[in-house]
Amino acid sequence: MKTVAEYSLSESYIGLQFHSSSSPPTITDLSTPIPTTGTVIVKPLYSIIVQYANEIFTNGNPRGYKYPLPIVPGGSCIARIAAVPPDATSLKPGQLAFIELTVRAREDPNIKVLRSFHEGANEMTKKLMWGWRDGSWATMMNAPLESVHALDEDKLVGELGYKLEELGSLSQLVVPYGGLADVGLKPGETVLIAPATGSFSSAAVHVSLSMGARVIAMGRNETALADLKKLAEPGRVETVKISGDVEEDINALGKFGPLDLYFDISPRPASKSSHIKAGILSLRAGGRVSLMGGIPGDIDLPYWHVSYKGLTIKGTFMNTTQQAKELIKLVERGVLKIGSRAGMEVVGKFKLEDWDEALDTAAAKGGPGKSVYFIPNGE
Repeated sequence: MKTVAEYSLSESYIGLQFHSSSSPPTITDLSTPIPTTGTVIVKPLYSIIVQYANEIFTNGNPRGYKYPLPIVPGGSCIARIAAVPPDATSLKPGQLAFIELTVRAREDPNIKVLRSFHEGANEMTKKLMWGWRDGSWATMMNAPLESVHALDEDKLVGELGYKLEELGSLSQLVVPYGGLADVGLKPGETVLIAPATGSFSSAAVHVSLSMGARVIAMGRNETALADLKKLAEPGRVETVKISGDVEEDINALGKFGPLDLYFDISPRPASKSSHIKAGILSLRAGGRVSLMGGIPGDIDLPYWHVSYKGLTIKGTFMNTTQQAKELIKLVERGVLKIGSRAGMEVVGKFKLEDWDEALDTAAAKGGPGKSVYFIPNGE
């Protein structure tokens, strides 16, 4: 087996390591992994900090996410490939790449975890997480070969003029693409996105528009809804405020005709929100529902309406490897616009040692169209 030196890698790298969600992390020297079969070594450039990271890795983990300790968090990122394994056929050192958050078991892709965030609920997912627990809040990381997607830097940066930091939005856009693709969103269809004013739900608006759909964006934040309406020409994005009353919501949605599809990526506390039942009851016969949210409990389902109307309800957890490639192609072809030209903004970039300010900034300023990143290897 080759040594790290033979791969032109340093013997160690720096990671932001957490030993507890109730104590501060430490900047730690870690041994550099070898790019064994199926494993790529990358250097993270822009590693996303989700808005609720401070509720997972600090403050006692009030969200209750399960992960092994010690851990270096950080899932998806924009990175440079540092070394490739002997079975890599197209990836090369120096390439720009997007690294996915989701890690899938190779013998069964239905077994999957959110790398460095959540190890799942059974022994198989826990075992999978253990092998990939240290993530992108570091100067180096290993990644499954199939989760590393080379980016056409000449196209994205050279021709389309994107900054590298703007490519970080792929981390948010790829998630709703998985659900929308699973239910077969078609050009010309009308999709309800409710709620639509969170980081991932607002990303669904961008993705839906790139897929040729008309969007009905629903939420409580009227300022965020107004910003979404500006994303496209008149008539492509309509907005509805969630009222808290099912009948009122149905009446408001009815102004836009029967809906083809309802995309839901509701947060944990939303199980009793009026928008879920209203969205389902507003669908046309044969309509589809995509459920991607994080509600841990049950929801009120209009059983007779679903059966009488012949509705299809499809659950999706994250996205497939192929869907990630498709999403990247939409960006590289200029169909899906990202960055400042799409109203997206980077509101913070931090070194690993500034972790406290970084997590606070993500919580305070992150949100729809606004991203915060660690830049472990500088800019």
